[in-house]
Amino acid sequence: MKLKVLGCSGGIGGNLRTTSFLLDHDVLIDAGTGVMNLSVDELKLIDHIFITHSHLDHIVWHPFSG
Repeated sequence: MKLKVLGCSGGIGGNLRTTSFLLDHDVLIDAGTGVMNLSVDELKLIDHIFITHSHLDHIVWHPFSG
């Protein structure tokens, strides 16, 4: 199992990305702005998304949040 931290900040700006983690290559935990660090090919591999709670910094890059 590999956990990649895509974002873990409560704010946006500079190099800060809000909460999102990639587990292995196919599970996204939360969908903060850290998701923008993934390539299109990496995004296509995601099969499951788990949202820990509905605060904007955890769902902003979820495809169904807009």
